Amino acid sequence: MYITKISIHNFRNIREAELEFDKDLNIFVGRNAQGKTNVCEAISVCLGGSFRHSRFSQFIPADNPKADVNIKLYFQDNITERENIINYTISKNIVSITYNGIKMKDATELYGVLKYVVFIPEHLNLIKGSPELRRNYLDDVALMQTRTHLKKLSKYNKGLKQRNNILLVNNGDIEKTRSLIAPWNEILTAEGINVTYGRLKYFRFLKSCAANIYSELTSNTENLSMQYVSSAFKTDSINFENINDLYKKYLAELEKNLSAEMKLHYTLTGIHRDDINFFINNMPAREYASQGQIRSIALALKLSEAEIIRRKNQTDPVIILDDILSELDFVRRNYVINHIKKSQVFITCCNINELSALTNGRKWNTENGEFTVIE
Repeated sequence: MYITKISIHNFRNIREAELEFDKDLNIFVGRNAQGKTNVCEAISVCLGGSFRHSRFSQFIPADNPKADVNIKLYFQDNITERENIINYTISKNIVSITYNGIKMKDATELYGVLKYVVFIPEHLNLIKGSPELRRNYLDDVALMQTRTHLKKLSKYNKGLKQRNNILLVNNGDIEKTRSLIAPWNEILTAEGINVTYGRLKYFRFLKSCAANIYSELTSNTENLSMQYVSSAFKTDSINFENINDLYKKYLAELEKNLSAEMKLHYTLTGIHRDDINFFINNMPAREYASQGQIRSIALALKLSEAEIIRRKNQTDPVIILDDILSELDFVRRNYVINHIKKSQVFITCCNINELSALTNGRKWNTENGEFTVIE
């Protein structure tokens, strides 16, 4: 599927805009805070929710708080070419959404109608930020494909909270504490194995696909490798066929740190302590990678997500790349603007000179929420 056009009325700083899109590549050029990201966000709002995670009240123009907001998004598939319309409206602080004239309860009902993948600058933190960001990212990738992962993760987190509460109020009696946490150890073990399976199922694909994309992105001059660090199993080469052995090993790892946990008042082992390491040419990216290399890793991950969707759902997702070109050299920029195939791509950038290698697509100059086609 691909987006044919969008009509925007009073969305953030965009007063009126109607844009017809190229089937393959669309680029918005302009200085900061002119509306480039806003038009991409308007697309995401119609497809399930803002990638900025904004409240709908933030969509209303700040200088006109009583204004009605309206976005109409038109898209079609490559086979039937049937036109579909999503109409998103905010009037008197009430959100109304229709899909082909049928009223939706909220935007989440539209999630998956037209799938998309988005890169925003905050995703650079996936490589050098906290381990929690990387765990959450991998869980999000798994959740895109199966809601079962959320159930397993939720059960684990509830069990972890109960176990930590016991550790928090323990009175130093190790045997009593051991007996109190025993049932929670069993829950953490069972659900921890389930979540690890779900994560590794998609991590292994990401690991392979991102490595290939990163190699292409750098014209085969650099290699990307990834490692899942399991605090319970100490490896990402886990054979899930023998669940009994995995259960015993996970449970033993949970039980062996009790003395230290009673002093620290929290659980030291489990999926909540796992991490992902990235390496470029076998060097730890967290310590040695440049900003351009960090951006390239994040891009490779996002394009790998698109490939997961393509294979799982037999559909080509829309790809939104917000401020992706800065800090990339000519070779990497050339790949981004000329060699992302199959999907319709939307890119924002600040410098027209970053597009010197562009061979196709449609460009708009963006200024004060207005868009002018660049010939």
